[in-house]
Amino acid sequence: MSAADHPIPSFPLTLKAVSKPWLATVLAAPESDLLAFTVTAPAVKRGYGSDIGFIDLQWRPASATRHLPERLLIKVMPDYPATAEMARRRRTFCREACFYHEFAASTPVRLPKAYAALWDDGTGDAVLLLEDCSAMQAFSFSNPPDLAQLEHIVDAAARLHAHWWGRSVALDASEAVMGPSHPVWRQWADEMPANWAAWLDSSIAASMSPEWIHLCQKLAATAAARMTEQWPTMNLTLCHMDMHCQNIFFDAATPLDPVVFFDWDGCHLGCGVHDIAYLFGLLPVELRRQVEAPLLNRYHTQVLQAGVSDYNYAALMQDYAFGCLFNTFLIPMQLALDLSEEQGVADARQMVIGLLQMVIDNQAERLLAAPERE
Repeated sequence: MSAADHPIPSFPLTLKAVSKPWLATVLAAPESDLLAFTVTAPAVKRGYGSDIGFIDLQWRPASATRHLPERLLIKVMPDYPATAEMARRRRTFCREACFYHEFAASTPVRLPKAYAALWDDGTGDAVLLLEDCSAMQAFSFSNPPDLAQLEHIVDAAARLHAHWWGRSVALDASEAVMGPSHPVWRQWADEMPANWAAWLDSSIAASMSPEWIHLCQKLAATAAARMTEQWPTMNLTLCHMDMHCQNIFFDAATPLDPVVFFDWDGCHLGCGVHDIAYLFGLLPVELRRQVEAPLLNRYHTQVLQAGVSDYNYAALMQDYAFGCLFNTFLIPMQLALDLSEEQGVADARQMVIGLLQMVIDNQAERLLAAPERE
């Protein structure tokens, strides 16, 4: 169901456009019971693919709205023009809202409850009104999960991937899930050579060593093929695509199931261990090197215990190496982000180094010469 089919005629595209009538409507509450609300943006804004705000709501005492939340998180279209254009062109928010309608209830991992997930197929605009998880522990690239927390994250990822393993036909039929046959995926693959060329001509690339630039040139030359004719056809499942530590909350109050995955706009059909490669590739390099082998073993054990069969460790490592290459799509994507702040630029450069070092450490560069991926 898209916004065009939904009884709500419109939705806010910016934090400033959030209104009392809209909130009352989507929360199915009398407007008179919502006494006041405030929308607050995070203190530090980084250049990622949405604008996020926290909504504090004040309800009339002893009203029928006692069950409604007093704090919510809202995701709206990014105000940075290049990021907004990318979100609309690639339908990222449309797919995330669609994911909540199609898959949230049947996905065996925790994700924020959606109070509203609305989108417009015509424009690519969307809005998400979600459970506030700010009381849970959050992570950052400079303050990543510890080993025990990473074990929980890997276990949850294995549970997600095992659940959707081998259900390619159903997943490929959904607009919420990309894959090589999806129009947006094909468009993305077609744009890869130009995007890489632009990045290689950027100031960030100019600060890199010749060795890193040479590897980037090889990655650029094979990027489109990696997403099309070389894309895996075996061991496929639902992948998150953006499973880095800043999209994960840790709820210590529920120790048996503490991991909450956020930001589902990149769902696609791929090998589950690609998500693990993405998670590890955005950890600090030394931490990644310490945890990589034991956690890959743990992930393999977990997916087998969850019912996956005919998937040996050698196949997992082959898929992992491919994931190390695929996840370098993040490098040219940097040019669509708002990196006007010094910390954002530093994070971007560190991300490039981490992704490239992961390719080297796992000898994934050998796959760049392979003409075809079985």
